Amino acid sequence: MADEMWNEIQNLVLGRDDPEILIPHSAYAAAITRNRLSLIARPLNPSVQNFQTVISSLPRSWGLASQVHGRVLDGTFIQFLFQSEVDLISVQRREPWIFNNWFVAVQRWEDFPSLDFLTTIDLWVQIRGIPLPYVSDETVVLIAERLGEIVTVDFHEATTTQIACIRVRIRFGITDCLRFFRRIRFRSGETAMIRFQYERLRRICSNCYRMTHHRIQCPFLQRIPINRVNPAISERLDQNRVVQNDELNRDDINSQSHISDTSFPAPRSQPPRVETPPLNPEEIAAASPYFPEFKAENVQHFAVPIPKRVSSIRVQSSNCSNVTPFNDHESTAKEIKNAGIGQTSKFEVGESSKHPRSEIAKDKERKQKQKIQEYKDGGIQIPPKKR
Repeated sequence: MADEMWNEIQNLVLGRDDPEILIPHSAYAAAITRNRLSLIARPLNPSVQNFQTVISSLPRSWGLASQVHGRVLDGTFIQFLFQSEVDLISVQRREPWIFNNWFVAVQRWEDFPSLDFLTTIDLWVQIRGIPLPYVSDETVVLIAERLGEIVTVDFHEATTTQIACIRVRIRFGITDCLRFFRRIRFRSGETAMIRFQYERLRRICSNCYRMTHHRIQCPFLQRIPINRVNPAISERLDQNRVVQNDELNRDDINSQSHISDTSFPAPRSQPPRVETPPLNPEEIAAASPYFPEFKAENVQHFAVPIPKRVSSIRVQSSNCSNVTPFNDHESTAKEIKNAGIGQTSKFEVGESSKHPRSEIAKDKERKQKQKIQEYKDGGIQIPPKKR
């Protein structure tokens, strides 16, 4: 049903064979006059240059916000209507114009535009590096002709006050590839490297050096089909992409906050394991006084040292008890310490039995032995404090 209806619509005349409508010259004479006092602008990178924003921004840059009216013609051109010839010529002399860091080509209205209408842009170029003995009008012209059509040469041997850089206005095609260096040779055999510096140039494609697009949109960039990519090349490209993203997103490369367990790659092979060293009988024999249950002659029966659990002494304590349980190792160490103290006290008492504090020393020794015996028997249970 839909196909039949579509065929019927195609067979309709739809007014194509109707008589023509005649428009007199008086109806559009005013429009022709008004259009002749206008400029046609062409943003060279429309992907980042919004046309409505260009219409509102460029007249402010010219200082004619209230005297210029802009309108979009199509997806490529913008028309700016001026009120006076003086303002239009003033804007033309101050070319080129920039919006959002990209050039905007401007050309005056033509009633019957040619095929190359608004396909060029005039740029001022500074030529640097010409050796002093060879600076002349002809030398500058011969060098500038290699770049494009010469519009104006801002150099005269009799009036120019500086020759470090010579300004030349050259007409470039909007799709031309810009050059920044050129080697020249003189008839005398001397060579020099000439540098070209473009005034007001902000951004260009870093792949083809054109003024109409970014590198990511460059049509001359070779792209490898996905189905033809070698797995090894694909993996390497992915790694490079990850590294670039890390460099862009890293706030501080030296910050320790970025270090994690996955920051360092795992080793390709495990490190060699070191065998357990054999036991030293002399060290075991020297440590045997601190381990009464371990005998030095049993050293040969063990391949690796096995730690022995020390049975702890249970201490009966209430919730409010201030006494902490002691194990055998701690009690043994205290016995040795207290024994040393006791022997020293006895030695001092034997030599000086007539000392007035001998009884006090004996009393302290007796109390210490009593405490040791109490700990061995199970400790002291202190009754809870009354509240």
